[in-house]
Amino acid sequence: MERISVPFELKAAGGKGKFEGYGAVFGNKDLGDDIIIEGAFEQMKLTRDGKIRIALYHDTRLMAGKAAVSQDSSGLYVDGQLNMNLSYVPDAYELMKDGILDGMSVGFNILPGGAKWLQELEEEWARYISAAELWEVSIVPFGMNPEALIESVKSADALADIRSFESFLRKQGLTRREAKAIASGGYKALQRDAASAGSLSDSEALTSEMLADLKTAIANYRI
Repeated sequence: MERISVPFELKAAGGKGKFEGYGAVFGNKDLGDDIIIEGAFEQMKLTRDGKIRIALYHDTRLMAGKAAVSQDSSGLYVDGQLNMNLSYVPDAYELMKDGILDGMSVGFNILPGGAKWLQELEEEWARYISAAELWEVSIVPFGMNPEALIESVKSADALADIRSFESFLRKQGLTRREAKAIASGGYKALQRDAASAGSLSDSEALTSEMLADLKTAIANYRI
């Protein structure tokens, strides 16, 4: 079974597990060099009432609901209803609303003659999918830049205590003595500024901003 994952924008969310949004985007080249052509989903594996099955993480042991789907010029539009009576679904839905589970992935088979590779640039090729059978849609975690997200978490931890701050400074190329000198004079001030933010999210954003500025200053100092 083929899979294509895209960032999923939750268009609407009700308190009873309803959601809407695009589960696949037409004409968009994914990281696997696949491009789905408009209207490519010619066939679909539907439930008895004409819906597509919704799973979590493409795990058929974690079926989560069903959806009405339609194709327009933009992509495959999903109007989903999760089964909130299943023990694992409410937690997943909370993560969707919080933007943590923010990806939709479609599982499909390519029909005979339904795909061809075309050269776009001198050394770049893409597989154009024009005829496919849709099996299911899955809710999945998705990050446009996972490394950047991890870096943000690490930056927030850099002010956890003065030793963490020293370690952060050492990783920027400072000597142990330089890191200790800066930490002894600047740690409390940075911590105080971060704590002055109005909320936890504002504090984390301010911390990341201050540490980014500090990285730039250290880089200029080392030149």
